[in-house]
Amino acid sequence: MDCRVICVVFLVPIVSLAGAEKFERFDNKPIWRRAFGGEINTFPAQGPGSDVYIVAEDRALHSLNGDTGEVNWIYRPGGKLRSLLMIGADGTIYIQNDRREFFAVTPGGTGRWKLLLSAEMAVLPAGSSDGRVFLPLLSGEMLCVSRRGEILWTIDMGSEASASPVVNADGLVWIPLNSGKIICVDTWGEEIAHVSLDESVSTLALDGDERIWAGGYDGAISVFPHYTGRHSQSASTQLDPVFRLKTESSRVTAILTTSSKQGLVFYATGEAVAYSEDGEETGRFRIALSSGAPSVSTDGTIFAPVSDGSIRVVHPDAINAHTKLQVGSALSEPLLTEQGMLIAGGRDWILYAWKAGLPGSGWLQFRGGPLRSGTLPTSSAVIDRKTARKDSRFLIREQMAVSDSLEQRMKLVEEIESYTDELTMRKALPWVDLLLEDLVSIGTIRSVDVKSSHALVRAAGYQLISKGIDFRLRGLVLQCLRNEKDPLALAAGFRALGYIGSDWDGASMRTIYSRYKALGPQGERFILETARALMDLIRYNGGVSDSSGIDLINRLLSSDISNVNKKELLFILADG
Repeated sequence: MDCRVICVVFLVPIVSLAGAEKFERFDNKPIWRRAFGGEINTFPAQGPGSDVYIVAEDRALHSLNGDTGEVNWIYRPGGKLRSLLMIGADGTIYIQNDRREFFAVTPGGTGRWKLLLSAEMAVLPAGSSDGRVFLPLLSGEMLCVSRRGEILWTIDMGSEASASPVVNADGLVWIPLNSGKIICVDTWGEEIAHVSLDESVSTLALDGDERIWAGGYDGAISVFPHYTGRHSQSASTQLDPVFRLKTESSRVTAILTTSSKQGLVFYATGEAVAYSEDGEETGRFRIALSSGAPSVSTDGTIFAPVSDGSIRVVHPDAINAHTKLQVGSALSEPLLTEQGMLIAGGRDWILYAWKAGLPGSGWLQFRGGPLRSGTLPTSSAVIDRKTARKDSRFLIREQMAVSDSLEQRMKLVEEIESYTDELTMRKALPWVDLLLEDLVSIGTIRSVDVKSSHALVRAAGYQLISKGIDFRLRGLVLQCLRNEKDPLALAAGFRALGYIGSDWDGASMRTIYSRYKALGPQGERFILETARALMDLIRYNGGVSDSSGIDLINRLLSSDISNVNKKELLFILADG
């Protein structure tokens, strides 16, 4: 089967999303280019906003506007930076230097924290959709680190990782080991499943059904079913593949998957083979990748870094008219941004950008997408309520959460607060997010009855949410605060947004400003708590994430408060 047929077969789901378009030859002239102070031999990444990040051999992390190439900032943490770059789901940028220092950098270009590792990283890290980061070390250990820099757990994997981990929507981490084993680790660092292969894995990918595609150094392809948790009393469940095949004998260099569970596998010999969701070979063609993975747009165009140093642009409607993107030196694997720009670095110290097309839906870029985090982001932060109600323990606590009795609701708050750490609490109460939703939503977005909605409970609920690992509950807090009218609860909600921190889109800052403006100063404590929340946001994001923050600062400074609290206000605002 020729290249045209294979592209059409593999990319039909993507093309159908975009609609039929008449192919026009790709313009190989860069839209912009940006020179750096060192060679660029690694991949760019993009955060949840439009900013693009790149590590160059000038010992710096660079942030640019992906559409124009304009430099936002440059961050030099010290030491020579490794070819490691990952963006957390909350917008945090992660890098590492040659001193085993792992850095978290804010979207504004300031250092948030650093962690000294006991050993070098064996492979690239992975990040979950709730904000956690997983670091596989050469020592055979793997660390789970919160977005605040706290080591949540460490496990001894018994062998060094052979390829980078992937994380599914349930937060389960799949790690391939040099021993040929792939282990699945749950939220608490416990191995709950494993598979054993004849040869170690060179690359992993997820498909639209959360199945694991494993490509081996021996050319074998194995696909394992979506696994959600423990199904037996054994220490670790042995999983059988949906299918396993070996049509080639060379290393698997990259795997792309679509939302419809098809796979396109690239081999070191230059073969590219497409498989159906059942493992049937649907076609093949030749394209010799240089390294890493191609990127695919919604109209089915493939942008592949090939062995001659160029990026080959292959369109399913005009295979024989493919275009080469070629500069004065070899190009690194490309990034296809959410805005449709194709960006790749050259060894001539220049970063190039071309107008391409929107990225396709699925695992269709290196490490799954622009974040380079080894996961397919999910917005859901809570488990299904219908499923939770099958647990009698949840039913009892749900009745407490929605009770008209303040005493009952506060008893539930006290129980949640009694846990010494969140991982222990979530292991005991896996549906706790549903209870927190009940605590803060009654009186704001549902059952709006001032007499029985208990602002004190909502204030406590906001505080509990702010202490959590999962930053995605920010969306719930934003929704509630837009209808929150009680000053005590509103101040607690402001502080929750500040402590959660993530505000790459400026929504938290805008919400605090709009609610403060609508209600006006509600006492001196309210003013001070608003200021603290604002400065928490500024510190976490490395700057003012929305222009409304400047307006809020001016409003706070013009507040008519006592001299003592005026002094405290100035101290708070100066501490950012």
